[in-house]
Amino acid sequence: MGTKGCLPSVVTYTSLIHGLCLSNDLDEAIGLFEEMKEKGIVANLYTYSSLMDGLCKGGRCSQAMELLEIMTTEHLQPNTVTYSSLINGLCKEQRLSEAVELLDRMKLRGFKHAGLYGKIITGFCVAQKFQEAANFLDEMVFGRISPNRLTWGLHVRINNTVVRGLCETDPNRSFQLYLSMRTRGISVEAETFDFLIDSFCKKGDLHKAARIVEEMVLDGCIPNETTWSTVLRGFWDRKKVREAAELIQVELVKKSIESH
Repeated sequence: MGTKGCLPSVVTYTSLIHGLCLSNDLDEAIGLFEEMKEKGIVANLYTYSSLMDGLCKGGRCSQAMELLEIMTTEHLQPNTVTYSSLINGLCKEQRLSEAVELLDRMKLRGFKHAGLYGKIITGFCVAQKFQEAANFLDEMVFGRISPNRLTWGLHVRINNTVVRGLCETDPNRSFQLYLSMRTRGISVEAETFDFLIDSFCKKGDLHKAARIVEEMVLDGCIPNETTWSTVLRGFWDRKKVREAAELIQVELVKKSIESH
């Protein structure tokens, strides 16, 4: 490149590297990056970010992390886009501790990005590490890190996922997160209600299970046969026949109203 006519600039190289990354020609992109360095052309933030994004999407996060270290030694500071590419790639490779380290580096520089918290929380959910996921949800609440309109749907899903994930191992924390969701106006999915009800019925905390059923109805989410069966079984197992009979009566009345 550059044997005839105008010599290529950092802008030219960056555009070419970006294009090669989009077409997943990563080795060629790296080759161009090395070529520009050999010619004494100094890479800028966008050059590094483009190449790191391509490497992360191509499952080559280790190389991207090496570039991050080179970049910082050249006194170039990564921005939110750079961090986003790296954290997303690391989470996909289940390298969660490294993703968390990058998030910590971001926080030290004053960056607070709800979408990146969402990626890390999702990564912990995929790894079945729901306590860690809940810790980051708490951090978002205490740090007043709010999702925007684009990330709200993801935020709702991950809150519900974490509540369901905690039901078996830590019902009390699951319930606290559920209460926090309601306080913050986050929709509780029908499946999440069922998980909570089943969890407290198994634990023998029937008062809490009944409360959740009431709140489920208040939210306009009608309990189905599985929900009622779970609650009834909980009462029967605890020899609470009168309470079970009252629930059956409520259910019969509800079905009578629905049929008219």
